Amino acid sequence: MTAAWPAGYNVTRFESVGSTNDVAKDAAKAEGPDGAVFWTPHQTTGRGTHGREWATPPGNLAVSILKRPQMPIRFAPQAALVTAVALADALCGMGLAPSRVKLKWPNDVMVDGCKVSAILVEGQAAGHGVDWLVVGTGVNVLHHPAETRHPATNLAEAGFNTSIEEVLHRYLTAFETWWSRWQRYDFQVIQTAWTARTKHVLGEQLQLLQGRQMISARYKRLSPEGALVVEGPDGVEIQIVSGEVFADPTLPLETTD
Repeated sequence: MTAAWPAGYNVTRFESVGSTNDVAKDAAKAEGPDGAVFWTPHQTTGRGTHGREWATPPGNLAVSILKRPQMPIRFAPQAALVTAVALADALCGMGLAPSRVKLKWPNDVMVDGCKVSAILVEGQAAGHGVDWLVVGTGVNVLHHPAETRHPATNLAEAGFNTSIEEVLHRYLTAFETWWSRWQRYDFQVIQTAWTARTKHVLGEQLQLLQGRQMISARYKRLSPEGALVVEGPDGVEIQIVSGEVFADPTLPLETTD
C-alpha cells in the first residue's frame, strides 16, 4: 500500500500514540517537511475541536498531515473545510452513495445524518503568513462513542466494511487533490464543492452555539471566505466565523466531541 501514497507524502505509522497532531507539531517545529503524515489505528489522548476529547479505540483511524502553505494567516481556517470536502469525496469514492455523505458547518463529515469524523487544524504563524499547519483527522471506522454532543456513527455500522489502510489511502489521495485545487485556484472551488455536499438547506432554522450563547438563525450560504452566512430573527445577515451548529438547542455540554 505504501507505494500508492500520493507523491510528496511521507507516511509514518504508529501502533499506538497519544496524539498524531502532537507528533506532527513536534515534527513541524523540528523543520519537518511539507507532506509528512503520521497515523495510527489507536490514539490514546486525541482531541477534537474546542479542546474536547476525541476517542480513537483500536480499529479507528487518526491521521495528521504537516503542510507548509505559502499564504496569509487569515486563510488558514479554510483548511478545515478543504479537509471536510476531501474526506467526503474519499468516502464516496470508496462506494458510499453521495446522498448518504453530507457536510455540516464548519468541518463535520456525516454519514446517514450522523458524525463520522473529527477535523482539527492547528498551526503557527510567521509574521502575517503561515509557517506550518497540522491537519488532524479522525475517522470512525469500526467504533464510535455512545454519548456525544452530536449523533455519531462509524463506517461498519453504516454497512461499509473496509480496512483502515484503504480509508487512509483514499483520504490522502482526495486530500492532495482538493488541497492542490485550493492552492492553485482559490477558495471558490472549495466553496462550490462544500455547498454541493452540505446538509444545510436554504432557509433552514439553525441553532448556533458561540461560546456559551445559543442563537437561532436561518441558513443562507457559505461565504467566499468560508464563514457561515445566516439570517437573524431581525432579518439581518450575519457571518459566523466560529461556533457549532445544532439541530436541538438542548446541549449535552459535558460529553465528548
